[in-house]
Amino acid sequence: MISQRVDLLPQRGERRDALDQAWGVTLHELLGRPVLMLPVPNRAQNVPAMVVACRPSLIVLSGGNDIGSAPERDATEAALLDSAQQSGVPVLAVCRGMQMVQHYLGGVLAPVAGHVRCEHPVRAASGQVLPSLRVNSYHDWGIQQSGLAAGLRALYLHEDGTVEAAVHASRPWLGVMWHPERAGAGMSQANSWVAQWLKEAL
Repeated sequence: MISQRVDLLPQRGERRDALDQAWGVTLHELLGRPVLMLPVPNRAQNVPAMVVACRPSLIVLSGGNDIGSAPERDATEAALLDSAQQSGVPVLAVCRGMQMVQHYLGGVLAPVAGHVRCEHPVRAASGQVLPSLRVNSYHDWGIQQSGLAAGLRALYLHEDGTVEAAVHASRPWLGVMWHPERAGAGMSQANSWVAQWLKEAL
């Protein structure tokens, strides 16, 4: 099950749920097999019944929309995290998705500069033995190490010290601030790292 962004079409008076088609290809590549992917409508009250009916093996919180800009999406993703917490289903949280996990767990977000439409290296956080990566970047809100939510452990950091990847200490939840579904010079290696985490979590 994968969450969707909210796109506004004021000329039509519409709020549309939307998902990049690249996610179908990306999840196939990350998991190494064809994937039955269910985009979740932004209607929080439907989430518990959908989770029971579909019994997902993975919940993905996708990118797009700042926290607070689409309340229906915030509520839907909170409901997905409620279900993941109760069921033990792994969560992959991407960019805004990682921000949502941080928010859900009571952490704070901070504005960042130089993280939009670029690529940059990330290094292992203190105490982590991980390969350096080069990743894409499309966010203007980030997470300072000092504000990282209780229960989350930093895995990767930007050179400015902000957290680029984190894992939950006791749940199979991984958050990354880059976009596995988008292009970038180093994304093959970054996606291989995410794929290994998914293999272990699943």
